[in-house]
Amino acid sequence: MFSKCIFQALSLWFSLTLPIFAAVHEQLAGVPVGWTQVGAPAASDTMILQIALTQQNLDQLDAKILAVSTPGSASYGQYMDGDAVAAMLAPLDNASPAVLAWLKGAGVTNAYSDGANVNFSTSVESANSLLSTTFNYYENAGIQKLRTTEYSVPDDLQTHIDLITPTTYFGKTLPQVPARKPQRKPQIPARKMGHRVRDLAIRYYNGTTNSTASCSTNSTRNDTIDASCATLITPTCIKELYNINYTPDPNSGSKIAFGSFLNQSARTEDLSLFQTAQGIPQQGFSVQLINGGVNDQAIDENHGEADLDVEYISGVSHPLPIISYITGGSPPFIPNLDEPTAADNENEPYLNYYQYLLSLPNSALPNVITNSYGDDEQTVPEKYAKRVCSMIGQLGLRGISVLESAGDTGVGAPCQSNDGKMTPQFTPQFPGTCPHITAVGGTQSISPEVAWVAGSGGFSNYFTRPAYQAAAVTTYLDDHISAATKEYFSAFANFSGRGFPDVSAHSLTPDYAVVVNGAPGLSGGTSAAAPVFSSVIALLNDARFRAGKPALGFLNPWLYSIGYTGLTDITAGQSLGCNGIDLQTGMPVPGASIIPYASWNATQGWDPVTGLGVPNFEKLLCLALAL
Repeated sequence: MFSKCIFQALSLWFSLTLPIFAAVHEQLAGVPVGWTQVGAPAASDTMILQIALTQQNLDQLDAKILAVSTPGSASYGQYMDGDAVAAMLAPLDNASPAVLAWLKGAGVTNAYSDGANVNFSTSVESANSLLSTTFNYYENAGIQKLRTTEYSVPDDLQTHIDLITPTTYFGKTLPQVPARKPQRKPQIPARKMGHRVRDLAIRYYNGTTNSTASCSTNSTRNDTIDASCATLITPTCIKELYNINYTPDPNSGSKIAFGSFLNQSARTEDLSLFQTAQGIPQQGFSVQLINGGVNDQAIDENHGEADLDVEYISGVSHPLPIISYITGGSPPFIPNLDEPTAADNENEPYLNYYQYLLSLPNSALPNVITNSYGDDEQTVPEKYAKRVCSMIGQLGLRGISVLESAGDTGVGAPCQSNDGKMTPQFTPQFPGTCPHITAVGGTQSISPEVAWVAGSGGFSNYFTRPAYQAAAVTTYLDDHISAATKEYFSAFANFSGRGFPDVSAHSLTPDYAVVVNGAPGLSGGTSAAAPVFSSVIALLNDARFRAGKPALGFLNPWLYSIGYTGLTDITAGQSLGCNGIDLQTGMPVPGASIIPYASWNATQGWDPVTGLGVPNFEKLLCLALAL
């Protein structure tokens, strides 16, 4: 009897003291380029982390997105509400309890689950032990973050846990805008549009006229563009360039929003000055703050990107309502917990941003969202990228068009793998590579309009080619790139991956006129192209709403099947890159791989620098109303 008790006691002791077997869940080959380890946090410092639980039925997500977004589908335009989407993708019932039990067993007392995510706080020492890792401070361009290069979770939780943040994603430190231009102050002309297509606009929007009877898709682009547009781009130039002469109804229900990150915020005074200079009636915008975002209106360096967005959204889509989403880096919410040290809890914005948007009811969401924030795809952990892409897809399933600037680094900047092998390769940009987003590339010049030399594009290494673009990309690979070039580039590009961008608009050369910090200035890049193209979609939604039709929603199935006939194909010019220079900043890239002849040419049909082409609003209007 005594020996039996001893055996039972020893068994209990071993069960309590033996480690739970864990496996590496995410791992980087090394510290990302540009980041340097600079120190360790105090063991007692508090961290807040978020565990994203594994979503179910992701295969259904893709199928349902295509069903509601593909013209001709019986379900086209029949969007789902947020609760239905969340229910479809909900983690397994036992996922949250299992994760919470693991945390409790490890001594974590502050934990909160919303069903899809588990947020918890603990000390750095406890986090290191819990995740079998070591958190350290890393620095890049004066920005310091607490991160690690790998972490582990128990074997029995591997299938329940998608990812934990912030851990291995170091993120971008600068907004996605091109290199600064010389500081000259342009004279910004204020001109009014002509009335070349006024009758078209009037005939459409009494809510009764059949679109196919009111206009022809044989209309050509406007070739009578004011000479001043050859040296400076204004909203009037954009309207002339893309055949836009249409005034929407601010009460139609069409709304457009833009995301601001990295402490960027649009100044209301700058917008007002810009509108005055351009002859645009005064219009403000509403602001929603996410995860500690700050609506900074002081004159400083944090307005260039956001001012560009709001000024050209207003310039093209006035007077439609505009929303500014400003996302900070605060950690996820845990009830009754004091805010921990900011430097120890600076989150990357993607997950927080899209979690907030998905928490809103459809009635509170804008129909179009444009963002100009991206990273080299390889610097975003694959699990993180796919989680964010899934969230963007959920917005598409709810009828929201999400557009993203393709990037301003051409074929690429570092042009080498970060898996420790440093293999030369082209550098695609995320989230433009997400197949649920509409990526907007860049053009330059106006007569003719050609591919912008720094416009990002290429093929994803994370996401396979979606069905909606299979024919277009196959045609490009078979007919518009030589066999020798394709063979040479195949060592650097994943030709089976999702191709981007999808569309394009003017980006730079000539530059965009803007007002920043109270003074005229110059800007551009795909950060300008994205809000311009997004504004076109907001106008099309306005027309559809006034005709009793639903929003266009996820655009790509329509664009690749029908909508491309409403675009002007760009067939000249090329993007460059992989030459040791970051085309966005104009600065050398230390240690970058040099890939001779790296470039993408603009060709007939889809190509990986201008996508399907630039908008011709008159054509797109007809096509959108015919759906």
